[in-house]
Amino acid sequence: MTTNLKPLTATVLSALAVTLGGPSGLSGQELPPEVQADLYLVRAERQIESQDYVAALESLDVVLALQANYDMETPVGLWFRHAQVALNARYPQTAIGSVTRYLQEAGREGEHYRAALALLDEAQSQVEGVETPAQTPVATPARTPARTPQAPAPAPAAESTETESGAFGGRLTVLFPWVGVNAANMSFTSSGPLAIDSSPLTGIAGGIAVAFPLGYGPFGVQLGAQYAQKGARIDLGTADAPSHAEISFQGVDFMALARISPPPALDLPLYALVGPYASFELDCRVALEASEGTERFNVSDDCGNTQSLDFGISGGVGFEMGTGATRITLGLLYSYGLQDIDKLTTETMKHRVLNIHVGVATKF
Repeated sequence: MTTNLKPLTATVLSALAVTLGGPSGLSGQELPPEVQADLYLVRAERQIESQDYVAALESLDVVLALQANYDMETPVGLWFRHAQVALNARYPQTAIGSVTRYLQEAGREGEHYRAALALLDEAQSQVEGVETPAQTPVATPARTPARTPQAPAPAPAAESTETESGAFGGRLTVLFPWVGVNAANMSFTSSGPLAIDSSPLTGIAGGIAVAFPLGYGPFGVQLGAQYAQKGARIDLGTADAPSHAEISFQGVDFMALARISPPPALDLPLYALVGPYASFELDCRVALEASEGTERFNVSDDCGNTQSLDFGISGGVGFEMGTGATRITLGLLYSYGLQDIDKLTTETMKHRVLNIHVGVATKF
């Protein structure tokens, strides 16, 4: 979020306020922009009282967008209020921009001059990574009347260093739970003359993860665990006597991944993941199906010769949909096994897994 409402941004936000979330009259007529702005101010008050500061900041952004797009006067006190809510929502750079605008317009005679200086100092300290003693939300003043005339001033050039989508905004993110599909395969090497021809085997996966921010930048760490089905299908035999074998695994994967968001200027709801994983085998079975002429037989048994521990590297991307603290996430993660899980023969077997998953993410 930024306080520098460019014409395109203002137009988009005010249009969304009307077409998506904005109120309309009983007869289907749109409310006047001034009334819409007042309604979003009331909504922000309610969200502040319930300490939903992220939602309150979004409502105040709509108010500022409506005022900018329809040439309405913005009360000077609204910039101070916007800064307080932004700081409580853990967007210190946004708070700096808004409180600077307030100090420019109100000057030393402003009603909240001393409080604004304290807010600016705390926000700057957070951006610089300095610990501050404040542990409770910043108190918000009584609602500023929407029609107080004030002379507009140029907005400061500061841009937010956090995005609501890809970046953390200094908050803990819990992904719970996610479910997905694995397109699993295995890499085989052999000292014999024949190469093993394998093809993907489909399985399911599901798990949970927690993402920790590193400061207020786009970098973080995501720790997760999931149940996963892996394996491969191996084609055997000849055209006259076709046969194939399926090696299927069930295991629990543990991952410690770096989570990286795009630059804030791009404002994209994406993030990248890369890091190591370790997998503990729960079960492994081999199923052989063969036929010759009119005869067909099936054999299934435990593997009995595989390593119980596997490890490797995982990497992928994720996409968040929606607004607010709770969102839908879509992800693509590829795991490249480094451990040879065949512990008895001279052949090597290594996992290769492409996972596609969907889940719910909530920020606290």
